Amino acid sequence: MQKKDEGAHKKPGPGQGQAYGIASVSNALGGVDFPMTKQDLINKYGDRQIEWTKGNPAPLREVLQHAEDQEFDSMADVVSAVSRSHKKGM
Repeated sequence: MQKKDEGAHKKPGPGQGQAYGIASVSNALGGVDFPMTKQDLINKYGDRQIEWTKGNPAPLREVLQHAEDQEFDSMADVVSAVSRSHKKGM
């Protein structure tokens, strides 16, 4: 008989301290005080390196600049805007 959590966690994920995709954006912006405009986020944090996909580091500004929203009241707003812009680009 398989344990309850066995199997669900067998896929290898990012190593400790690493994140990809939207999680990398959240990690890079951890501790930011909102509200903040998109331009302020880009100016203050745009040079931070993230890995949107494994093995492809890029400055955070490349992900943020495609977001349509111009102001964010929370990290959830940033996550939502970046997710929407990524889906449109697919």
